[in-house]
Order: sequence, then structure tokens, then C-alpha cells
Amino acid sequence: MKNKSLLKQIHNSLYILLLFPSCSFLIWKDSSLTLERGFSSSGKEIVQTEVLYQEKDSWNPLSGTTLKRNYRSIIRLFRPEESSNPIGQIPFSSWILPGTVYFHSGTKSLYWIGGKDDQYGSFARIPSALNLDEKKEILISTHLKPGQVVLQLVPSPDGNSLILILAVTDEDLEFLQPEIVWLRRAPEANSSLQIVSRISLPEWKETPLHRIRWSQKSDRIYIQVFESIFSIQKDKPTLQRTNEFPLCFSPPTSFGSVGISPSDQNPTKIETSPFSTFSDLPKIQNPRKIRDCNVQSHPNR
Repeated sequence: MKNKSLLKQIHNSLYILLLFPSCSFLIWKDSSLTLERGFSSSGKEIVQTEVLYQEKDSWNPLSGTTLKRNYRSIIRLFRPEESSNPIGQIPFSSWILPGTVYFHSGTKSLYWIGGKDDQYGSFARIPSALNLDEKKEILISTHLKPGQVVLQLVPSPDGNSLILILAVTDEDLEFLQPEIVWLRRAPEANSSLQIVSRISLPEWKETPLHRIRWSQKSDRIYIQVFESIFSIQKDKPTLQRTNEFPLCFSPPTSFGSVGISPSDQNPTKIETSPFSTFSDLPKIQNPRKIRDCNVQSHPNR
């Protein structure tokens, strides 16, 4: 009887090993996404974003993915001319959407789009901002209507304004009631933002044919909706069709993300900001000729 019992235990153990060759589906391990870097408006600071999380293998090896939880992020500010150590580290309680981190040197304002759940990149998002001088939150989410999600967030070159693209999502994750909101810093120094204009858009999709960009002087916004180009002026906050617009719609402002960062968390190499060529020129009249201008090969260089 003892031999039969022992054989049965061995059989069960072999079955488990064959079914689950690894116990990695039981253990949560620390992990992170590839570091992302960007430049401040002055070009003197490098902004590095790290998204961390825990993951483990799925119990079903055929799922082809891992389970993830407990997202958190760290934004690090470096001033390479002074030190290889960060001059500031800003923690965030969830994931941060890639390409959405901006730091304006003049106003000491940091902006990003962050998550509110463990579904990385989902529409459970919150637009976030901090005044690093005052160590005070800049409230943005108060300008969202119930049910709205933030799709894009882009500060102006002068740092005094902010553009949001907002919409409501349906069950198929289509964007309903899209609108553009222009926010401007209040005259008094209290880190608040005031609405310049809130304008409905004909439609919005997350495609290369739906995008926005600031003018070089921060007094105008250009909006591409498929093959129609609109503009909004600071002194005339209405959506107007325009027949002349910049060739480049990317980058959308004069600072921000430039992509993957070197793996070292303490960059020592002094880089030159590629945004110095941000310009409204050349201008064109054919929407089909609009370009995503790689900042390393801007047409005005």
C-alpha cells in the first residue's frame, strides 16, 4: 500500500510539473518599462520617466502575456551641466502615458497624463500637473465634464497655456462629443488655470490624421481633423477653417518627449535640445503634405 501511495504521489508531481513547468505564475516580480526621456523648454533639463510594476506569468501559458499590477511611476529631472544626479524626483501612483510628460523651465510646471487603474494605457486617465516652485498641484481635472477622458495634453511654448483634447467613450471605445479646451494660467500666482475657450470638434480619432500643434508664439492652435485644418486664436476663441498652416504638426510644441532614454538612470552626457528648430515655417496649403517632423531632421535645420 505504501508503494502504491508513493507511486501516486510521484505521478501527481510529474503531472503538475508537465502542466506547469515553472512556478513563475505564482510569484510576482518587480519590473519596469523602458525609460523615456525628453527636454525642458529651456533645453537645460532632461526629463526622464520610469514606469514600474509587478508582473507574473499567467497560469495559462497559451495566453502569451503576463499579468501586471501595482503600477507606479517616477519622473526625474536632470540638469547635466551641473550634476549627473537628478535635481528632482516626482512620484506618481500609477502608470504614465508615453509621450505626455512636459516640463516648462520658466514656469517650473510639470505636466503628464497618468492612469487610474492597472490597465496600462486604458482610458481611466487623469491629466496631472505640478508647480515645482510652490510644490503645489495645478488642478486640471476640474475642467473635465462628467464622463470625459483626456486624449491629449499639450502645453504652449511660453508655458502660460495648455490644450486638452477631451471626449466621452462609448462601449466600442469610439470618441463621442470631442472638444478642445484652451486653458491659461491665471494672472495671480496661485497655480490655477482659467478657460480661454471650450469648443466642440467635428470628430476625433487616435490616428495620424487627427492632431494638434501650437504656434511658435503660443497665440494660435492648429487642429487637423482628417483633411480639414482649423485654427483657434487667442484673441478670437472660435474654431475657424484655415487654408495656411505649418508643414510640421509633430512635435506639437517646443519641448517634450523625444523617445527612449539610455538605460542609465543618471545620464551624464550633455545633449543639445532638438526642439530649437520649432517653427511655424514653412507653411503649406495642402493637408496631405503635413509631416511628422522628426526632431533630428527638421526641415529648417
